[in-house]
Amino acid sequence: MLFHVTNEHDHESCPGRGGLGSDEAREAQKWLEGNEDVKVLGVWGHQPSHKSFAIIEASDFAAVTALLRSQMLIGKTEVLPVNDNIATRKERGHWGQ
Repeated sequence: MLFHVTNEHDHESCPGRGGLGSDEAREAQKWLEGNEDVKVLGVWGHQPSHKSFAIIEASDFAAVTALLRSQMLIGKTEVLPVNDNIATRKERGHWGQ
């Protein structure tokens, strides 16, 4: 399953307050690497608004929440299951028509 993730925190809870090379910042971004249960396909950030957007793949929602738990503790995290519409169009034989 694919999931679209939006993470948001504010300037006061920003892990980068101690510097981008700080232990806190490094630990806060560890989720970007995924784990054996969740594959992170891409992550994009908009630093001025303290938001990041990701597409991840996992077999179940529990694995996703386990990976994102640290993000959920510092701000708002939204996880939406999504479909790959390009793959669906190709599977139906409609691609290029």
